[in-house]
Amino acid sequence: MGMVGMAGNKNRRASFRIYDEVSLFYNKIDEELATEPTSEFDNTFNNPALTSGTERTSARLLSNLQKRLPGFRAQDTEHATLNVNISASGIAFTSEDALQEGDFLLIKILLLSSMAVIMAYCKVIYCKNSNPYENQYPYLVGAQFINMQDADRELLTTYVDKKRLQQNWVRGLMLVAAVSAILVPDVVFGSLFEVLHFLLEHLLELCHLAFEFVESALDHLIEHLFHTDLQQTQAIVFYILFSVALYVIYAIGKRLPSFYKRCKNSLISYVLRKKSSLLYYWHEQSMTNKIKLALIGVAVISGYILFGM
Repeated sequence: MGMVGMAGNKNRRASFRIYDEVSLFYNKIDEELATEPTSEFDNTFNNPALTSGTERTSARLLSNLQKRLPGFRAQDTEHATLNVNISASGIAFTSEDALQEGDFLLIKILLLSSMAVIMAYCKVIYCKNSNPYENQYPYLVGAQFINMQDADRELLTTYVDKKRLQQNWVRGLMLVAAVSAILVPDVVFGSLFEVLHFLLEHLLELCHLAFEFVESALDHLIEHLFHTDLQQTQAIVFYILFSVALYVIYAIGKRLPSFYKRCKNSLISYVLRKKSSLLYYWHEQSMTNKIKLALIGVAVISGYILFGM
């Protein structure tokens, strides 16, 4: 058994945090249970008919066993997803319950991208209102890992480091693209326009060829089945294609509002999440680091104005 203690670290950003999709269960427990051996994790979650040796744990935990969190459907684990902010020292997630600061939780996390299961005892650090688009799960809970098996802690640390490396590559490419767009915007946007024009031109040509192929196939099929002349065949094919086009437009139009709403809510949630993350990061910095960040920002903007424009 290993202990994960971050209480002495004022800046909780010391552990790198990532946003990820997981399946998550938690049980609210008494404080003294948070120091019990972590070997009882599997019994608590996976064996409702616990033996007499674990009756003490069973009596306190089974009333809330496998409490469902946002996105999890007990009968449909294929789509059991929940966006969380997780690090080797803690986790933040949305919840339908208003937990209290200082509550202790037994938590089970399934990392969907690797299908690895991690279990730990946690202490609730904060519980506040979530963003306005989380109507079903209105609370945002932040919890600190206080007791975790060594194997699970190593697995989580490795997983977070791997995700961090992937994110660094993506952010590096985005930074290169942004710097290139700032320094040589004419070259970047000119090349981008040429690539888009090339793709659009060939896509339209491919669609035209596909349409011609379908039309020709229908012409031969109608003429062979009904022995029609050229004018009759063209008229029948026209009405068939026109009906198919109307159906496609209707199907797209029917799904477009819900798709737009999902995209809008997802974008707003992402912006709010990033805004909260940046504000938290800024709040946790010392005055010296805040001054450094401000000076770097002023220097970058001034350099661009003086030399880049």
